[in-house]
Amino acid sequence: MARGKGFAPARKRYNPEVEGYGNPDEWADIFNQVMGFSEAQEVMRGQKLGPWEILGVERGASWDAVRKGYRAAVLACHPDRIGETGMTAAAAHEALKKVNAAFAVLKHELGK
Repeated sequence: MARGKGFAPARKRYNPEVEGYGNPDEWADIFNQVMGFSEAQEVMRGQKLGPWEILGVERGASWDAVRKGYRAAVLACHPDRIGETGMTAAAAHEALKKVNAAFAVLKHELGK
């Protein structure tokens, strides 16, 4: 049976031995690491804004509101979007670091 026009073509399957990216188990864990609480406290130390203000949510907001604020803040300062935001790569990296630290602190405070 032939496929109709509405179907996307089959995607090529990733093969690390052929493509040369190494074993995905070695580097996949890096993408799942979250900033720890103690590291987040070090980043937040000396900041003028608190974690609630950095994420743009009100104090006492629900966990869903914190997650939505985090996603919006990441999109606003992500280094891959410097062309859209007008930030330098270094400034975007530092802003993203602060956003991740604020999220880690609130995650610890809210017990998530």
